[in-house]
Amino acid sequence: MRIFVNVGASLREGFFSPQTLRRMQTMGEVRFCPEHPLGGEALCRELKDTDLLLTGWGQPTLHAADLGDVKLWAHTGGTVGGIAAEDVFDAGIPVLSGNRYYAESVAEGVIAYMLFALRDMGQNAALTKAGGWPENRTRGLLDKKVGIVSVGAVSRLVIEWLARFRCETLVYSTRPDPDYAARTGIRYAALDEIFSVCDVVSVHTARTPQTYHMIGAHHFALLRPGAVFLNTARGEVIDEEALLEALKGNRFSAVLDVYQREPLPADHPFHTLPNITLFPHQCGPTYDRRDYITCRLLDDAERFFRGEKPENEITKEVAARMTH
Repeated sequence: MRIFVNVGASLREGFFSPQTLRRMQTMGEVRFCPEHPLGGEALCRELKDTDLLLTGWGQPTLHAADLGDVKLWAHTGGTVGGIAAEDVFDAGIPVLSGNRYYAESVAEGVIAYMLFALRDMGQNAALTKAGGWPENRTRGLLDKKVGIVSVGAVSRLVIEWLARFRCETLVYSTRPDPDYAARTGIRYAALDEIFSVCDVVSVHTARTPQTYHMIGAHHFALLRPGAVFLNTARGEVIDEEALLEALKGNRFSAVLDVYQREPLPADHPFHTLPNITLFPHQCGPTYDRRDYITCRLLDDAERFFRGEKPENEITKEVAARMTH
C-alpha cells in the first residue's frame, strides 16, 4: 500500500504520534507533503500510484481530478464541507472523516460549558484564589429545561447525555422526526418558545448562507432572567452585535467558543462584559483525541482494503449538510 499524508507540518505532531507513524509504516510506504498541504495538479502528481490519502485542517478543496489513483481518502478533520467537491463522491471515491469522534469531544465540551456557567465556576474560582470565600449561589444542570437549536451529530450526543441530568429538552429543527422524539423524550419547539422558557439554550447550527445571523436581537430579548446562552457551532450563525447589546442589560449570561472573526480581537467589546465567558474555539476535539482519531481512520482503511465496509464513511448527502 502507498500512503500520502497531505497534512501540514504544524499539525503532524498532534495527529501522528511516533507509534502511529510506525503503524503506518507497517501498512506500506508513507510519504508526506512539504510544509503546507498541496492541492490541484501538484497534489495529483504526488498521488500517482497512491492507495490512501490522509488530509487534515487547512486542506484546499479537492476535486476528483486532483486525487490521482487514490482508492480511499481519509480526512482527519471533522467536516468535509468545502473540502470534498461533489464530483469526488460522483466518481465513487470513498471519503472518511473523524466527524463522529469530533462530535463526541465537542458534546463533552458543551456539557462542561453548561456546568461551568450554571455553577459560576470561573468567577468563584478566581475569587477563592484571590483569598475570598464566595457565598454559594450556584445552580446545577439537574432537572433544568434546556433548548437545543438544530439536530446534528454533536447535538444528538448532547441530548442523550442531558437525559442523565433529567433535563427537559426542547429542540428546534427544520426536519422534526417524531420517531426520534419518541425514542429520546425530547419535544420539538419553535425558536421563540425555546428562547422564552429554557434555562439554557445551546446552538448547534451548521454555517450556511441560509443560517447566517439566524439568531438575533428578537431571540435574545426573549431569554428569561438568569438564562445561559451557548454557541459552540459557528460565529456567523448569531448576530454578535445584537448579542453584545442584549448582554449589556446583564439579564442573562453567555458562553461563546466561536466567533465571526477568529482569533477574537483583543479590543473586541465582548472582553468588557462581566456576564460572558469566552473560549478560544477549543470545545473540541481536545488535543488528546487527535492521534486517537487518526488511529480510528487507519482502522477503517484496513477494513476497506480487506474488502469490508468502513465505519466512518461520509456520504455525498451528509457532506452537503456539513459546515464549510
